[in-house]
This record gives sequence, C-alpha cells and structure tokens, in this order.
Amino acid sequence: MLEKVLDEFKKLAAIPRPSKHEEKVSNFLRDYLKSYGFEVVQDAVKNIIAEIPASVGKENVPRTILQAHMDMVCVAEENYKFNPLEDSIKLIRTEDFLTAEGTSLGADDGMGIAEILYIAKNHEKFLHGPIRIIFTVDEEQGMTGAINLDKKYLADAKFFINCDSEIFEEIVAGSAGNIHVDFSRRINYTAPKFSNAFKVKFSGLHGGHSGIEISKDYANCIKLAAKFLSQGNFQLAKFSGGSAPNVIPSDSEFVVVTDFSTDEVATRADSLKSRVKKIYDEDLKIEIVPVDLPEKVFSDSDFEKFVALILNVHSGVYSLNGTLVKTSANIGIVRTADAVEINILARSNVSELLENFTDTFAQVAKLANFEVKFGTPAPAWNFNSDSKLLKIMAEIFESQNKFAPKIATSHGGLECSFFAVKNPALDIVSIGTTNEFIHSTKERLHLKTVAPHVNLIISTLEKIAE
Repeated sequence: MLEKVLDEFKKLAAIPRPSKHEEKVSNFLRDYLKSYGFEVVQDAVKNIIAEIPASVGKENVPRTILQAHMDMVCVAEENYKFNPLEDSIKLIRTEDFLTAEGTSLGADDGMGIAEILYIAKNHEKFLHGPIRIIFTVDEEQGMTGAINLDKKYLADAKFFINCDSEIFEEIVAGSAGNIHVDFSRRINYTAPKFSNAFKVKFSGLHGGHSGIEISKDYANCIKLAAKFLSQGNFQLAKFSGGSAPNVIPSDSEFVVVTDFSTDEVATRADSLKSRVKKIYDEDLKIEIVPVDLPEKVFSDSDFEKFVALILNVHSGVYSLNGTLVKTSANIGIVRTADAVEINILARSNVSELLENFTDTFAQVAKLANFEVKFGTPAPAWNFNSDSKLLKIMAEIFESQNKFAPKIATSHGGLECSFFAVKNPALDIVSIGTTNEFIHSTKERLHLKTVAPHVNLIISTLEKIAE
C-alpha cells in the first residue's frame, strides 16, 4: 500500500503546482481520473469533482466526500536553483522519511491527493456507499477553490473527510478562521545623504507554518530586520522579506545607506544575533556586503513610518485558550518598489476576534499613513461534539492502532470552514499523515503513517456502508 501511494505522490511531485498556478495539475487529475472511468467535472476555477459509484447494493448509503487541495507552498534553500513554475520536486527517501532536495516537499497536501487516488483506484476491493472526490485549488494563499466551489457538490452529502491535517495521531474537528491583510504605501524617494552603502542579508532562521507552528515562538525575520534598521543612522533603498503570508519568514534582504563603517554595521549585526540567540535560541545569519551607492532612498518620513509599522503591528501569538493558541497574526511578506507592500495573515478560532484584529490594523494603518485592504474572511470551523463521523473514526482508529487518537482543533486554517458554511448539516472531520516542518525546506513525511491513514479512511467508508 505504501509503495502504491508513493507512486501516486511521485506523479504529483513531477508537476509544478504553486498556489495560483494549478492548471497543469488540475488537467492531469481530470484526465487521470477519467482514464479510470470516473465521471469528472473541472469547474471554472479548476477544482476537480469526481464521482465514485457505490458498491452494488450500497447505492442508498449516505454519500461521503473525500477532499484535499492541489497547491503547495514552494520554498527553496538559499542558492538552490528552483523555479516553482517549471521545476519538479526532487524526492529523497530514507527508511523513515520522505523529503525533498533543496525545497519544500508538498506533502501538504499532495499526500492527501495521493491517498485519495489510491482509494479511488482500489474502490472495488471494499464495500462502500457513493463517494465524491473534491480536489480544490489555492488553499494556501486564498482558499478561492473552496470559496468558489458550487454548493451543489456538498448539498447531497452526509459525511466529509478532509485529508489536510499534519499529525496522524490527531483527528481534527475544528479550525481557525483567518483574514489576509495587505498594507500599502507609495514611496517618496530622495537622494542619499550618506556615502556608505551595504546590502544586508538575514537568513538561517527556522521559519515554518504560521498557524500550526506559531506557538513555537520562532523568530520573524522581517521583524528582526526592522529592529536592526531602527537602531542607527540608516537610509533604506529597498527591502524584500518572506515568501508567503502563511509562512513565518526566515529570510530578508535590504540595501541601506549610512555613515557607519563596515565594522560599525557588523557590530550592530553581532549585537542583534546575540539577542536573537538569547530570546529565540535560533542562529541568525547576517551577511553584509558593500555595494555601489544607490541613486535614491526612502524619504526620512517614509522610512520612519515603514519601520514603525512593522515594529508595531502584531505578529505572533495574540491570545490563548489554556495552552492552545486562540488568536495570532503573521507578517509574512514585505516588498518595496514604487510602493511598500506588507502582507499579514491573521487567524482566530473565534470568528469575532478577527474583527478585533481588523479594527486594530485599520488604526495602525491610519497612524502610519498606509492604506489597508482586508481579504474575504475565512470563518472558523466550530467543533461539533455530536459528530457521528468523529465517533466512528475515533473507534476505528483505536481498534487499528491500539491507542486512542487525540481529538483536536487546529489553529491552522482549513477549507472545512467554507464547506460547513455551504452545508451546515455536513458531518466533517480532518485527518492526515504526519508531516513535519511544512511550508519549509525541512518538510518531511513520516512514512510509517501512510498505510495506517489509508486503512483508517477505507475502514470508515466500510463502517458507513454498514
């Protein structure tokens, strides 16, 4: 079973599939499922919906949906040659783990798709009711696949199994809502007043998923860069940091003009590295390279407001429910050209608390003379203590694995929240293989969790068919 599931995953790893660019993988999945005789729909946003007919005599069993998302967060190691729009993921397999060479792996959520494909191809080997497969696009950056999915594909289903969780021992039955926040401000440039210019590069931090790993208090590289810029006679020519709103940034790069010498800039860098080591126990790397004097830099007022916004807007855990994160935010991307663009993803397991964030961000933007735009809020998926599906899966899990699963709610955003809004009667759970360090180049899949995860889904479908 493991080998056959990995064969499916290899097919996906060969197809570039960053968020917003899923056409190739969507077309592949459409044609692949059709080749096995399934009825397949590819909708306007490239979601894939496929029907697996019920076993003979099980046509009246309530319909179950198996769902996963096509896109992946594409990040690469420093200096590793990788074009996420063109290059395949190069897999590395050891006895215990599957990883990737120089990049993120894409087990989030490629493993969910691979397992569902395996189940679809082998559905005649077990008894089950009608099954619908839904593969969505753009889960990682906007959830537009879930948002735009026609609710008719959810209306006639009773049970819904999302395969996008990251810890096999957990059955997730609730998740955080979120909202994307975009700050922007047109830059007024001026001529530099100092004569020394340096390109400064921060790297080496842990990074990671801004929902699942936000509680680990990893350092945010964009915040650290702003701290560095606030301590000295600097003028800023350009700045770039982070890779995605839902990734804790591990690197940033900027060009500054100053009257400090190379040694003086290095002294300030060493002081910051020492501070980071004490606070976060992370090894920040700072590279300082003299460069030609740029023609223009931020005006003093624009530079001050840029640094002030980054330092004062919240990033990290905001509130807890016991030991669990309830509300958080992550400064994920900063870019400068003609304008400053700052992207933040805020999350909360209580939808009303997102309103507090939007109010606060609006006030911060006003104080710093930035414009701010808010994306479509993703609602929280609330825990259902009466879930029949949760009870079935928990009993099967304990029977198969000889220990009880943890019943959890996730601070990571899941598409389940949108599906629950479209059909409040849906009985939903989320399960997955164990995938560590997702959204980073350290991402790895625990191979020993693959077959048990597939067996759990198949046994659940069999139990529903009874």
